[in-house]
Order: sequence, then structure tokens, then C-alpha cells
Amino acid sequence: MKKILLIGIGIVSILLLSGTLVYAMQEDVTITFSDKDQPLVTSVMGGTLEEALESEGYDIQKLKKKYIPSIPWNQTLPDNAKVQLLCQCKVQLEVGGQKTGTYTTKQPTVGQFLAERHIELNRWDQVNAPLNAKITDNMLLVVDRIEKRIKKKVELTPYKTVKKEDPKLQKGKEQVLKEGVKGKRIYEVALIYKNGKPLVTDERLIEEILPVHMLVAVGTGTEIPKEQKEDTQVAEEHGSSKIAGLEYTKTMDVEATGYTSSGNAKTATGTTPHRGTVAVDPDVIPLGTKMYIPGYGVGVAEDTGGAVDGNIIDLYFDSEQEAIQWGRRNVTIYILKD
Repeated sequence: MKKILLIGIGIVSILLLSGTLVYAMQEDVTITFSDKDQPLVTSVMGGTLEEALESEGYDIQKLKKKYIPSIPWNQTLPDNAKVQLLCQCKVQLEVGGQKTGTYTTKQPTVGQFLAERHIELNRWDQVNAPLNAKITDNMLLVVDRIEKRIKKKVELTPYKTVKKEDPKLQKGKEQVLKEGVKGKRIYEVALIYKNGKPLVTDERLIEEILPVHMLVAVGTGTEIPKEQKEDTQVAEEHGSSKIAGLEYTKTMDVEATGYTSSGNAKTATGTTPHRGTVAVDPDVIPLGTKMYIPGYGVGVAEDTGGAVDGNIIDLYFDSEQEAIQWGRRNVTIYILKD
């Protein structure tokens, strides 16, 4: 009985020892698929890559058609082997709204595949998968071409007419004190195109120039100012007409504008402009003509000007403030007797 027991114990010990030896001889193998996120870790004992994959239930013939291994399929795996299976994946590609074709690639990521196909991306282009995403079989990659065009748009803003009552101006008359100037709104317009078609229009105001409002004096005076009343008193003495004590031969209705100059300007007759210098159209009022202008005084036609045409005259003032104060007026002038 003791002999049988000892034999049994010996057999069990041998089996346990052999199992331990077999386990000790098995090594872990890591197999990474380029188109999958998780690697396969399996234990083998001196087998080949084919055997390792078959033991995990893979169809070797299908794998051979789809993957290229980093070591031969029938090579015995070394201890703690790390094997890569590179997918020969088919990828459908669309660029800029057009299908370019289906391609077989060994590239592991989207970015590497696009580089292989010489597809360059600008800063706004969109891809339907991250550039570091793994390439998978029968994958559809779409590259949308995004174009951003920048231009400027200008809008004119109208000015207002501001009227100011002026008791010194005869009732019913108006005088422009300051000309109006339109304002501007300048926009930056971003036009975004997707595959050549307009997608979004975005605009923002980048500059605004406010309008300058027109200022107009509106006469509210009930009678002609005293100085003008004296100027326009006409006396019939000895059959001659007089204004402010000066004999005149005729009257003219004109538009008179105040002006001034700086520097060493000369008139058309060679004189230095001064108060009393009048710019005229020589075809209407000959140079050298003396005249009386109510509210201004005596003047002499000594100058001409490009804008002085027909019944238009310019009156010289010694200061800009005086010229602005005069502005532009419709007046009756008196051509004085020589």
C-alpha cells in the first residue's frame, strides 16, 4: 500500500513539474494592427506568427491579403516579440467637392495618407477625420476646401442741414455758413467659400468718419440793417444816380463770395490782393472797373478766377474769419462812374 502511494505521489509531482516548465517556456507576444486601437497580446511557446494568430481565432488567409507583417508569417517568434501588421487599406477620397478615386495605402494615419497623395491643406480647410486618426479599410475621407476673401466696403452717410436764425440777415433770405460733407462707414467684409461656393458673409465696422453738417443762417430781420439802409439810399441829384454818395452808371445782380489768400499772391493785374480787390469775369465786368458793394464797400475789378464766371464775383478779405463771415451772398452791385 505504501508503495502504491509513493508511486502516485511521484506521478503527480512529475505532472506538476512539467506543467510549470511548460508555463515557464511560454512568452507573451504583442501584435499591433495599424488600423486598430488596441494591440493583441497572446502567449506562445516557440510558435510562428501564423500559429499565434490562428490560436486567437484569426483567418490567416484573409490577414495575408490585408496586412504586411514586420516579420515573416512563418518565422518563429522570438521571446517577448513585438509585431506590427501594416494594413493595406482601401480609402475613398473626396477633395473640394469632387471624388478623386479609391486608393490602396500602407500609411497608418490620415495625415500621412494625405501627404502621400500630395494633398496640401490651408489653415481653413476641413477634413472629416483628425489628421492623427488611424486609416481603416474602406474609409471615406472628405477634404473641404475653405477659402476666405477679405475686401472693404464703403458706405456714405448723409449730412444734415442745420438752420440757425440770424436777426442780422434780412427775413426770407438764407446764407450758407458751412458746407456739408458726407460721412463714411468703412467695413471689412469676410467672404467664406466652401468648395468654391459662398458659405458665410461676415462684416465688421473698422472705421467711421462722421458727416459734417451744413450750417445755414436763416434771416429773421424785419428791416434792412442800418448800414445797408445807408448804403442803398439813392439820391437823384442833377439827373445822376448815387449810392453812399458815389455816382453810379448801372446796377448788376451778382453772387458774391468772400475769399482770402496767404503768401505773396498776385492778382491778374499784377497787384497784391487787399480789401477792395474784386475777382470778376472780364467778359462781364472789365478789369479796372470800380464798383460799390453794399455791406463791403468800394472795390476794383483787379483779379480773375477759374470759378468766377458770368455774374459771379469774389470779394477779398484780409482774414479768413471775415471771408467766412461774408460767405456767399446774392447782392446788387453798383458800377461807379469813372
